[in-house]
Amino acid sequence: MSRMKKISGFVLLFSAFCCSYASETLADVATHQALTLYGNATLSGLCRHLGINRQMVCRLSDIPDVSLAFNDAAPLHIEVRTPTCEGNSVLDGEWPYNLNVAAGQPETVCNVEIYKNYVERLNAQSEIMGCEDSFQDAFFLNRIGARAAYIYIQQCKLNADSAPTVAE
Repeated sequence: MSRMKKISGFVLLFSAFCCSYASETLADVATHQALTLYGNATLSGLCRHLGINRQMVCRLSDIPDVSLAFNDAAPLHIEVRTPTCEGNSVLDGEWPYNLNVAAGQPETVCNVEIYKNYVERLNAQSEIMGCEDSFQDAFFLNRIGARAAYIYIQQCKLNADSAPTVAE
């Protein structure tokens, strides 16, 4: 076999591997669903702190530091930080009730069981209010500040095109 055919074969094999890996690791939860989850989790107290940095962050635990996070470049994932360890696990599925650890992602990060300790609680969080209303009420209840409420409500509006309606 010629050198060029070997290189072409390797490139095809490598690109097939990359594409299959990317489809596994870039699993995603719809942005509107993630935002609505954040709003409802803030109202219920499941989300202890709602922040905006480089990512939209919902703090789930202080010790260890466990947060739910996403942005335009990173899918919804759970981050775990301890003094000696840091890692994350991408989530997949639909919220409410059907989130899961994405295929190929770790179910335990820094000795924290992601599914049992956190995904189950996220799935148990019911949708009591729609995206915008949940952040507005969280602001009225002093669970988030005006700036965070405004930013998250704007994100709800920007990502409303795929928004399911809340059953009343």
